[in-house]
Amino acid sequence: MRSAVRGRSLTQTIVAALVVGSVLFMVNLYSQVRHGPFTWVLASRVALTFLVPWLNATMGIAIGLRRPALHRAAGPRPQTRTLRGVPPGPQPEPGRSPAGPVER
Repeated sequence: MRSAVRGRSLTQTIVAALVVGSVLFMVNLYSQVRHGPFTWVLASRVALTFLVPWLNATMGIAIGLRRPALHRAAGPRPQTRTLRGVPPGPQPEPGRSPAGPVER
């Protein structure tokens, strides 16, 4: 989580919050701010309009930076040849197809 609120990550989350928050503000709250009285309730709604996208972007970066504990403890994975992510299965006997004997 610390890496998500530092340096470049913080800059990215702030930009995302400003862009998304501005759009949400214009859609949902602009007319109330322009025409109505500016109360503490309205101020908190405006703050949440920008805070929620920032939290969302920050959590997205934090989850993306997280490494699973299994891979850290296990070290490098063994290299196996796979076909489209499927591990190799048992090989058929010579002269037989995986579905049965070969008809000639």
